[in-house]
Amino acid sequence: MTQIPKSTVHRLLSTMLKQDFIEQQQEDGRYRLGLRFLELGYSAATSRSIINIANPFMQRISYELQESVCLALMKNGEVLIIHFCESPKNFNVVSRVGSRLPAHCTVQGKIMLAYMKPNEVKQILDRHGMRIYTPSTIHTYEELKPELESIREQGYAIERSEFKKDLFSVAAPIFDASGKVLYSFAIVSMPHKIGSPVFERAKEYAVEAAKDITHDLGYR
Repeated sequence: MTQIPKSTVHRLLSTMLKQDFIEQQQEDGRYRLGLRFLELGYSAATSRSIINIANPFMQRISYELQESVCLALMKNGEVLIIHFCESPKNFNVVSRVGSRLPAHCTVQGKIMLAYMKPNEVKQILDRHGMRIYTPSTIHTYEELKPELESIREQGYAIERSEFKKDLFSVAAPIFDASGKVLYSFAIVSMPHKIGSPVFERAKEYAVEAAKDITHDLGYR
């Protein structure tokens, strides 16, 4: 039906077989979907579940604060935005769903790095580097390490114009049922100084929303 040569089809099937995307049945030699598709399906279902849980919190906070709110996870050492509510003011400065961001200088990345083991953090930073985006970007592990320790102690992370100049963000961790931090809940790219009434209110909203979502995911 596809008009693809049999040799090419065989080569494609062999590759998918090695990667567990398909299985070959012993009885008749036919192929069927493999375990890798099951893993991907489970991953997609899990992401959809967290989005369904987080979305009402994100919509409400975005409306009340008139700021952008995003939900992210760590994927291969980078921040992956999986859900996003843009500010009603259309202050269009943040990345879209599916965007990948650096971990070392974004509020979403720092909150997740803070709850990782030091060797895992080092591996990520060694692999991706610590590019300087603004004069405020922390670009050495020695500088970042004490900040990650503070984040764990206080339960939230702050971004001080480190990825985008003159913009500030705050994020809190979301734990899954096993107690592992898988997601970050962030109010992002606010043109408000840290310590201002608006920023302090955003910090409280982020922490409380992350706690409520964590509870809904089953962690106590």
